[in-house]
Amino acid sequence: MKKDDISRLLQHYLSAKEEGKEPYFDADQIDEMLDSFEDSNDYTYFDEVLALGLKLHPGNSALQIKKGRQFAYNEDYESALALLENIAETDNQDLDMLKMECYCSLNQYPKVLEITEELITRDCDYLEEVFEYISPILNDLDMNKEARDFVDRGLALFPDNLILKNELCYILETEGDVPRAIKLCNELIDKNPFSYEYWFTLGRLHSMVGDYEKAIEAFDFALTCDDSDTELKILKAYCLYMNESYEKAIEEYQEIEGDEEVMRRISPLMAECYMKLEQYEKAYQLLSTIINDPDMEDGPTNYINYIRCCTETGRDNEASNKLFKAAQLYPNNVRLLSLLALCLLDSGKKEEAIEITNKIFKIIDSNSIDPETQEECNSLIHAGEYLLSKGEVDKAISYYKKVLQINPKTPLIHIHLAMAYLHNKDLENFTDHVSQISEDDLFRLFRKFGSDMFADFTIDPDKEKKHIQPEDLVKEFLKNKDNSN
Repeated sequence: MKKDDISRLLQHYLSAKEEGKEPYFDADQIDEMLDSFEDSNDYTYFDEVLALGLKLHPGNSALQIKKGRQFAYNEDYESALALLENIAETDNQDLDMLKMECYCSLNQYPKVLEITEELITRDCDYLEEVFEYISPILNDLDMNKEARDFVDRGLALFPDNLILKNELCYILETEGDVPRAIKLCNELIDKNPFSYEYWFTLGRLHSMVGDYEKAIEAFDFALTCDDSDTELKILKAYCLYMNESYEKAIEEYQEIEGDEEVMRRISPLMAECYMKLEQYEKAYQLLSTIINDPDMEDGPTNYINYIRCCTETGRDNEASNKLFKAAQLYPNNVRLLSLLALCLLDSGKKEEAIEITNKIFKIIDSNSIDPETQEECNSLIHAGEYLLSKGEVDKAISYYKKVLQINPKTPLIHIHLAMAYLHNKDLENFTDHVSQISEDDLFRLFRKFGSDMFADFTIDPDKEKKHIQPEDLVKEFLKNKDNSN
């Protein structure tokens, strides 16, 4: 039916409604009006026209299916199925797919398979469309095992179906098999090299395994297909940042246009890029606005970055004031409290520093921080460094050992333990942990301190132990990527 004809039907309905009359339409006319509402995404009169249609034609299956979809839209799947199961029709694609969708939402996958097997037995002509429609629904519902089974069944029947292969790519990602997902995504691109979605997915997959060069390349191809996606541009800029291409990342961020929410997301990232380039004044100007925005997320990190910019630009008093303010705003944040303790120690306020340190240990011991996160490991390491500076070596070792227990792959942890045991002249444990130092950790150590780091190092039992100075700890804490990002 033409658009003008549908407009006349709707006008007739509205005129009759205004006059207090009940107009008559045949079932097809009602169905056409409802379809037009759905196509235009305007549901102003949908419910009342559907109700009128069912009143005039209560046994019409097309209108009953639309009523069932209305129930499903409102998440009343039981009512939808109660209605749909009473429709005695076969080879009705809308009916079968809606029933399957409802069973998916009710987590009744066996019922989905039952209908699927019936369709296979009947050799219906819309079977492939059923697999294409239901597979994404299972994925969206996080029914991962069921989604994998359904996609595998679909590909067994339709091995060249690109939609099902794309769903399999997503499933492989959720299963953690990213290399196979990348291989499959490349196969999809070979079939359709102009697909924005495929290139975006490939870039995202490469970024997940840290292959940022390939991720950026894939994102560039995606942008040639569609340059309107803000999320893509943000992710590309992030990959440029992670690839240490900070100037290009800033350029990418500056080209992004969006609302206040988008700007809130990218401003802290731009500030970090400026900090990596040691352009602290530019970072300071951005962060000055960021920390005063009450809707900005990740407040502690923003304050830590801001404080560092203050120290790097000679605003020491401002840095101190903001540190105390941040500690009041986020009283249980271990990173801020660790920095505050070091600052107090540097100022000669030993008792206050010890008080803050004890609070840090209580927070850690109370498991108020998720023990699975690397952030806690970093906090424990800095607590251990602080304890070493106080000469409490055994307690420092206990914190390093807790880090090893939480995440044995924490960078430099065996170096921290080895040096702590060396402080205690425990050569057996020192040797044990030295033997476990990985080549990657040695590389990190040399990159951080330079090739001359052991040039003047000698072991002298009679020599007074030297500890890291508090001001050096403060500076290192602020510069450490794990604490500022």
